Amino acid sequence: MSNERKNILIGKIGKSVKTKNIHIETGGGADLILYSVMAKMCPEYHFYFIGPNELDKCSKEEYLTLFPNENVHSAWDRKRCKGYNFQTIVDYFKENNITPDFALLFNGMVGNINIKGFLKKPDGNFYSPLLCFQNYAAPIIYTLNELMCPLYILAEDARYITVNARDLYNRERLIFSQINGTYETADHIVSKTDWTRVKTSHKAIYSHLEKICLMGIPENWQDNIDIDAKLKNNGNPFIVLSNGCGTSRINCPGTYSSRLETYKKYIIDNFKGTPYESTKIYGLWDKEIYEQYPQIENRVILDLTKEINDAKYTLVYSQAPGFVTSKPWEAITLGLLPFIHPDYDCYKLLGLPEYLYVKDEKDLLNKINELEANPEKYKQLMKECFDCIKPEYLDGSCLVNTILGGVAKDLGYEYTPKQGVKSIFNKFSKEFIQ
Repeated sequence: MSNERKNILIGKIGKSVKTKNIHIETGGGADLILYSVMAKMCPEYHFYFIGPNELDKCSKEEYLTLFPNENVHSAWDRKRCKGYNFQTIVDYFKENNITPDFALLFNGMVGNINIKGFLKKPDGNFYSPLLCFQNYAAPIIYTLNELMCPLYILAEDARYITVNARDLYNRERLIFSQINGTYETADHIVSKTDWTRVKTSHKAIYSHLEKICLMGIPENWQDNIDIDAKLKNNGNPFIVLSNGCGTSRINCPGTYSSRLETYKKYIIDNFKGTPYESTKIYGLWDKEIYEQYPQIENRVILDLTKEINDAKYTLVYSQAPGFVTSKPWEAITLGLLPFIHPDYDCYKLLGLPEYLYVKDEKDLLNKINELEANPEKYKQLMKECFDCIKPEYLDGSCLVNTILGGVAKDLGYEYTPKQGVKSIFNKFSKEFIQ
């Protein structure tokens, strides 16, 4: 008899999970996509939101579209939680005789202090958390502390790998992420009664989380990409799709880096005097940046149908060295060869063709020139990239079984891998771009 743990707490720390007015064709948030696929793959499981969400705003038809097995519920209730009464979330499980087995939560922005009226300052007065943290982080943190069930984190953002909340003492057992490593939390209290501040270290394991973007694209997605048409294009074959951060810097593990500086080095300065000098860097950039650099344009992907269809190559870069993202997979499903910056997939987690990994800006330029002179090699590389996208990435079975199997291994119970499903989301197909 299976002893699988089947009552799972879900949600996103620091944010509401949007389920209302989701455009299926352009995809929901990563949280909604994964929970929808997971609930569909595991009809015998039950999933309970313990933080803000919009289930109560969905019609029956909308709910069944997202969760056809009717196995997703909300312990958080906007009326019952009014006045920050988060004990009602805990009471939901007592009233319904439900014992949560573990929590599987997306991580997001939290404050040092999130729960109002809990921790006190040295002068004896309570800390006053910002309202955003009281509303979107405190419900989950309070519930986790009270229930003390095993906590597993889904870290899809390099800025939020551990939960850096001082008032969370039910700490994460394991982090499913897009990198391998051990990460230290900010200081936090030991327990409800022991307010000694400590720092704890937690293991993050690469779990294919960046492949959420592939769930739901058609099995015949390759038919949407016209390689021969790209080869006939005489325009600039290079394009960069990246939101800017201006001149600001994000503190990432091991380094400080600027997206703008990287694009200046690899694209703007590197392509001067070459056939690729007109390469555009598209995304949401600060006005002071795109006014200074004509190569940078403040345009989003939905406005770039022709540019994407004409281009052959792009550059993938992340501000957190080694932390992989959905960018290469998005590029491939859009028909672009993703050249990989040296700091991006430095641990070779993605399994992409070795040729795509560039050593520096000169290597990038040399490889573009080589492929432009050798169309057959370009076509072969595109085929190799297509082959990197496996059926189990599209139907969710790779990601879901990696996560639920990882929980089972950590808690010491047997897990039976689940069959993949067809996702309702279709985020990076030709139909989306058009």
